[in-house]
Amino acid sequence: MYGFSKSQRANIDDDEEQQFKEAAKHVLALTEKQLGELLKKGDFEEVKSE
Repeated sequence: MYGFSKSQRANIDDDEEQQFKEAAKHVLALTEKQLGELLKKGDFEEVKSE
């Protein structure tokens, strides 16, 4: 996840957008088992909405 104040920056640049899209492809291709392992190792953190 990447966040920034809109008062500091208008948007991400094209290169950053492409990198996020590539990262998303990899994350969305993970299996439940792989996700579970990443959560256990602390590489990923589950975020629940209310």
